[in-house]
Amino acid sequence: MYKLTQEGKDYLEKGLPERRLLELLLSGEKTMQELRTFPNVSIAIGWARKNNWIKIIEGKVSITDDGKRFIDNKTLLEEALQKIKVSGNADEENVKSLLSRNLIEEEKEARIEEPVKRKVGFLEKIGLVKRKFPVEIQKPDPGEVKITTEIKQVKDIAQLTPELIKSGQWKKYPFKKYDVTTPAPKLIVGKKQPYIQFIEDIQDKLVGLGFKEMTGPLVETFFWNCDALFMPQDHPGRSVHDVFMVKTPSKGKLPDKNLVARVKATHEGGWVTDSTGWGGVWSEEESSKLLMRSQGTPMSARTLVEHGDKPGKFFSISRQYRYDVIDAKHLIEFDQCEGIVIGEGLNFRNLLAMLKEFGKMVGVKDVKFKPGYFPFTEPSVELFMKFPKFGWVEIGGAGLFRPEVLRPLGIEKSQVLAWGLGLGRLAMIKLGIDDIRHLYSDDLGFLRNAPVVK
Repeated sequence: MYKLTQEGKDYLEKGLPERRLLELLLSGEKTMQELRTFPNVSIAIGWARKNNWIKIIEGKVSITDDGKRFIDNKTLLEEALQKIKVSGNADEENVKSLLSRNLIEEEKEARIEEPVKRKVGFLEKIGLVKRKFPVEIQKPDPGEVKITTEIKQVKDIAQLTPELIKSGQWKKYPFKKYDVTTPAPKLIVGKKQPYIQFIEDIQDKLVGLGFKEMTGPLVETFFWNCDALFMPQDHPGRSVHDVFMVKTPSKGKLPDKNLVARVKATHEGGWVTDSTGWGGVWSEEESSKLLMRSQGTPMSARTLVEHGDKPGKFFSISRQYRYDVIDAKHLIEFDQCEGIVIGEGLNFRNLLAMLKEFGKMVGVKDVKFKPGYFPFTEPSVELFMKFPKFGWVEIGGAGLFRPEVLRPLGIEKSQVLAWGLGLGRLAMIKLGIDDIRHLYSDDLGFLRNAPVVK
């Protein structure tokens, strides 16, 4: 005989958690975040997924056709709950399921303990042995029958331990049986934020390829952000609509005067680069203005000055700032992976081979190139990678630094391969999301369900 537990009574009165979940989903799909406060959500999702009543895609839960049919019919498990309440029993298979879910329990049988008469020995009769008990126990009246409960306990082994093996006790008891079809509770374990994990994975791979990391300030002068990269002072990219200007202080310190003079001569007339430059008068005042760094390339310019005209490989993963309308694919601050390779005899073919290698590094075999334009590189290309779900996606730009960039910075003999990749877009594809804002989200559903980067 069985009886309902308190949980079983609640489910019989209010409905199974999986049924209540499906009734909620009839009004439309819900995110995991929205279901966080739903009663017994783990149990409901576990049983609903097992029976193919729901589907979960990109953190959104919706009801299936099987789930809609289930709502209109009473399940065998629900009927078994009703039978247990009325008669105390149901078919064996459903009883097992109800026991596994702790919705019913076995009733304890009561028995009548019959008192017995005690024989009195000879020595006790003549007083040589002190009596510890009454000489005779009288049978109680029928109306005073004592009721005791007898609990039959069968010890079983749920977990095999070294102590049980060493002592041999495991041989004396049966092993606990498990229902392998019962949904297990979901374990919420700690892990790194998925976007940070992705960035660290890229860093490790670049270091493994022999690159050294370069850094630079977030607040830059126009000299390093634009002028040293041969961007004219009337370039549209300098508009307040594209960059964030710093109000206080509004100006910074320019570097070595000789370096400033070489950059000025290159802009105005080409200096020794066989270029005509941009013409006009180059302004030191304009060059000293401060802005939030709009690209990672200023770090490459600073590194070329410090490293000099000798072989080297450098990269940076850094935050950039540009004025933009925030939507699913744009933010006013974003991360970029910037890199340069310095060496004699480097050419455009070397650049394309390196970019293909980067594609393999992030798990993409198909890459293609399209001619592009950047003020500081010639020739220049735009890099596209093919992903199964999104097709061809533009990832970044690359090229060889122009002599107008290299000569003022002190690079006479070497060529420099330069590239910049949009990390946010790569991470979106890798993590299977369609909104870049998720990369910075505190949505626990997304953070828990995001795949581990490999």
